[in-house]
Amino acid sequence: MAAANTTKIYGLKISTCTKRVLTALEEKNVTGYEVVTVDVSKGEHKSAEFKKKQPFGLIPKLEDDQVELFESRAIARYVAERYADQGTNLLGPTLKERALVNQWLEVESQNYTPPIFGLLTEKVYKLRRGLTTDEAKAAEHKAKVSVPGRPVHSVWPVAMLVFVVAFITPLSQVLDVYEAHLASHDFLAGSFYSLADLVHLPYTAMLWVTGDSDLITTQPNVNKWWERISSRPAWQKVWAMK
Repeated sequence: MAAANTTKIYGLKISTCTKRVLTALEEKNVTGYEVVTVDVSKGEHKSAEFKKKQPFGLIPKLEDDQVELFESRAIARYVAERYADQGTNLLGPTLKERALVNQWLEVESQNYTPPIFGLLTEKVYKLRRGLTTDEAKAAEHKAKVSVPGRPVHSVWPVAMLVFVVAFITPLSQVLDVYEAHLASHDFLAGSFYSLADLVHLPYTAMLWVTGDSDLITTQPNVNKWWERISSRPAWQKVWAMK
């Protein structure tokens, strides 16, 4: 008899980054994992106890019989590698394809998601904290504002957003690059669905929550790509999790 799965994911099922990890688990047909709820609304992620698990006080965090790991993209890649012999091959069978997957993983984290995060901060995360959306700032984020490096986490004090004033490539320009690339590719790394596509799912889906889906739907090739990746059963299951 196979040993029981000991995988625990500390996070929230509604969290975008937690959903990224859960989607990887579902694509790899990993069963029996446990989601341990960390209630960020009560500050549990900043407790001394949780910081022993994740020193930055962020979610998600994975624990299994081999490793303790944080950062959602690192966790998703670990899942793809540990369970390489089952489920969807998320990394690609050849060196070239794996390199392309890695390339687009970097594009997502550095260019694609940061400007969307700024939009979500105004339209979603502030509301969850009982604050009011600044529509002017939301419009500015939609048009051009992004965050240098990695995005400010949604549970940081809103005062920290004063530092989010540097500009990198506007999302519209990023999507122009995607539109051109996807004109000749079904998926980002080529003809196969991969981790590079998967990591885009949570934040892109939130554009429908904020009423900004036009950023995707007005780009024909990007929209077709989105329809392909968002219709996958693993994502449909995870997106429905509350």
